[in-house]
Amino acid sequence: MARTGENTLYDHARLQTLAEQYISTLEKIQPDQELQVQAVDLDARIPERYCEQQPELVAATPPPFNRQVAVQLKCNSPALWTQYVHVRIEKLSPVVIAKENIGRGQLIDAQSVTIAMRPQHIVRAQYVEEPQLIVGSRSKRSIRQGSPINANQLCMVCKGDNVNIIATVNGLTIKTTGEALEDGTIGDNVRVRNIKSGRQVNAQVTAVETVTVNI
Repeated sequence: MARTGENTLYDHARLQTLAEQYISTLEKIQPDQELQVQAVDLDARIPERYCEQQPELVAATPPPFNRQVAVQLKCNSPALWTQYVHVRIEKLSPVVIAKENIGRGQLIDAQSVTIAMRPQHIVRAQYVEEPQLIVGSRSKRSIRQGSPINANQLCMVCKGDNVNIIATVNGLTIKTTGEALEDGTIGDNVRVRNIKSGRQVNAQVTAVETVTVNI
């Protein structure tokens, strides 16, 4: 770092780094998220400047920030100057993606999926976050390698398959076997035929090959 007396030279790279570090300390993320900050390159015509101490930094808006925020850097001595640096902000969230091309009707196993970080603004509520939730399900359509997996692309209970029917009666949990009469994913209500009694019931899909009946 070049110095003149007690003055420190603030070139473009140093100003941009200070702005990035400042925003990183202010922006909050969830424990499973990652934060990426990247300063926009300053105009090459902006001169390098000196300051006796680190410039004061102020964000144009309070956190939480949008995907871009301007940071003001201000120096009071030996000369008064102000510089704005724009910083791009990206929050990354975990999603399950296809580790390989998955064909229609293919059984999802632990080797065919993995976790990747994707920008939060493109992560949809239907995207799966934990691989273990879908292992054992089947794909209802082809999924390309690297694509996030949407729960609606899967049947966790597939028509014609045997499923576990779980019912709670007077505090007791009863488990029996049924046949799924339609496809469903987590949270869907599907028709299931009790194999022992032959009775059809509406049940909610709660896991792979598992439905729950409220009695």
